[in-house]
This record gives sequence, C-alpha cells and structure tokens, in this order.
Amino acid sequence: MLNRRSLRIKAMQSLYAAQKCEEADYELALSFIEDYFAPDLNSMEVQDRALLSRNAKAAKSIFKKSYLKNHITEEGETSEEIRKAVSEAIDYYQNMVKKDHSFIKKNMMEAVETLLENYYLIILLTIEFAEMAKEDIEIRKKRLVESGKKVFESELNLYNNKAIQIFKDNSGLHSEFIRYGTSWNEDRQNVWQWFRDILKKEDFYKAYTLKSNPSFEDDVAVLDQMIKQVVFKNETLAKYMEERDLYWAENKSALKSMLKKTLKSLEENSDHVELIELSANWEDDSEFFKKLFQLTLENEEEYEELVSKYAKNWATERIAAIDMIILKMAVCEMMNFTSIPVKVSINEYIDLSKNYSTQKSKIFVNGMLDKISEELENQGKIRKSGRGLIDNK
Repeated sequence: MLNRRSLRIKAMQSLYAAQKCEEADYELALSFIEDYFAPDLNSMEVQDRALLSRNAKAAKSIFKKSYLKNHITEEGETSEEIRKAVSEAIDYYQNMVKKDHSFIKKNMMEAVETLLENYYLIILLTIEFAEMAKEDIEIRKKRLVESGKKVFESELNLYNNKAIQIFKDNSGLHSEFIRYGTSWNEDRQNVWQWFRDILKKEDFYKAYTLKSNPSFEDDVAVLDQMIKQVVFKNETLAKYMEERDLYWAENKSALKSMLKKTLKSLEENSDHVELIELSANWEDDSEFFKKLFQLTLENEEEYEELVSKYAKNWATERIAAIDMIILKMAVCEMMNFTSIPVKVSINEYIDLSKNYSTQKSKIFVNGMLDKISEELENQGKIRKSGRGLIDNK
C-alpha cells in the first residue's frame, strides 16, 4: 500500500527527472541557435563565417540571460536576425520543457498505477503456476505409462492448493483482472520456464510436494514462499519485472506489503480475499501527489530564491541537486497543504535527504527548513487548519 512518504519519494524522483530534461532542453536550445547561424552550404552567396559566429555568440549570450524571464534582456544594439534567433530559441526551449513536464507527470501517475497492475499480475502468477503443476503432471503421466511408474498424488498439491482455489473462485478478484487487463497469455513460455527451471527446483517447493494432505496453513505458507523466493528474489523474474516497471526497485516494498496483507486475509472455508487499494484514500492521496509535483515546478524560482537566502556559505549551484529539490518540495508542502502539520513536513523531508542524498544532507536540510519555516510563519505564508494545526506551535 502506498503512503504519503512513498508518494513524496516518487514526486522527488519525477522532479529530478524534470530538472534533467530542462538541462537537456537548455543545451538543445543553444544548439538550435548554433544551427540557426550555421553557414548555408547550399547557398551560392559567399558566407561571412566570422559574422555568423559573432551573431551566434551574441544570441546565445542573450538567451542564457533571458530564457527564464518574461522579457528578453538585450546587450547593446542587436540585429533583427539575432532577436529572431533568440525569440525562436526561447519558444523552442519552453515548448520542449512543457512537453517534458506533461510527459513526466503522466508517466508519474502511470508508474503508480503499474504498482496495482503488478499486484494483480503476481496473484495471477500463483494461479498460473498451479495450473502448470497439473499440466506438468499430465505430460509426465504420458511418459511414465510405458514404464509402469506412477505419479504421487502429493505432486498435485499446488494444483489442489486451497488458498489458490480461493483466488480462482473469487469473482471480485477476476473483475479486477479484467479491469486491469491482467494476463500471462503473451508470456506463457516465460511462465513455463519459471515454473520448470525455478519453482520446481526450490527446496520449499520440493518439501511441499512431499506432504500428504497439506493443511490450509501449509497452502498459504507455500504461496508466501513462492512470492518471496521466486518473484522477489530470483534474478530472472526480477529482471522481467524491472523491464515492465521502471520503478520496480522502489515499488517492491509496497508490493510486498500489499501481497502479505492479502495472504493474511485468506481463511479456510471462505472465499473472501482482501484486495488492496493503492492507499486508504487514493482520491485524496493522488491529488496530493499531483499537486505537490505541479506546484513545486510552477513556483521553483520563488522557492529557490527563499532557499538561497538562508544558504549562507553555500552558493546555490553548490547545493546538491537532490537537496535543492527536497527543500523546494518542503517549502511547497508547508505553504500549500493546510492539513499537514509543519513538523510532519520537516521530518518527512529530513528522512528523504537521509535516504536519498549526501551524508551531510540531513543536518543541512534540517537547519534550512527550521529557518525557512520560521520566516514563512512570521510572514503569514503558512496557514494550517484541521489536522494541520496539530503540533504546529
């Protein structure tokens, strides 16, 4: 299950991606100017390469000083050609940034939705493994009939697994499979390989197939082991999941928790399955997620200026990129989310810096946020209500 901390991490990663895209777009805009003043090799007229080079240099200089402003700062007299190049480069840069931000925001939400898709995909994988256990036995039976050898009934334990049977019988679960298009049909060969070359060779699975009449607890326990040992620890499956989910490394923890809770909900002689939502209140949490990302982007200059004011002995460019993003997110949250106490926001972003930035970041971020929050409160820019008033003194 996702919590607000998980969403802050994902928003931070998306803001970092947005920053990297902006840096790339900046370089592309400079290349645009370079190309604009490149000599026309197809022209029959003599090209004044020295003049073109000077114009390109002048245009790039103006662009660097103006691309983030609402007006263009000229340097003395500039030709109409230079003005046109700068104007088009700025439009080019802004359009690229807008597209990148839109793509990252869309991808950010899809990445979260992928967590739920993977949750159902893994549940379905346990059902697929059970079906393959039976198919595997049927294939072996045909080979063994000539030798007169028999297949032991316990080798069908996974197919007869009572916990998996609950999954098979639960209509709500199958509705979610349909809703998310959950299927292993296109990867059936992979699933067969995983069953044959991975699951069947696991010691816990071998021990399970030796049990005569396993208990319901045994059935749930083998499911738990399948998920832990095969899905999350095996390198082959991990690689597969990483390819379908770019955030697999970060999503694993939440996914494990969701699956564990579902397994714990299973009861013998009951068809109940607790299907986990992305969060307790995904409507509110998704709004928090999108708003935190969007408002931090929209007001990053204002927030960065505030951070710079208190970053004594630290030039803005010397502050670690992740630290700057964390500080801007924290300022955004303190100013725009009335129901979240200031202390909660500060503690959350200190933890983020501790886990995702440099060794000294925790102390730096802590000191900065204490000073910034004090100023914002004195200026009346932090207004809290409801739960946001708790421990806010």
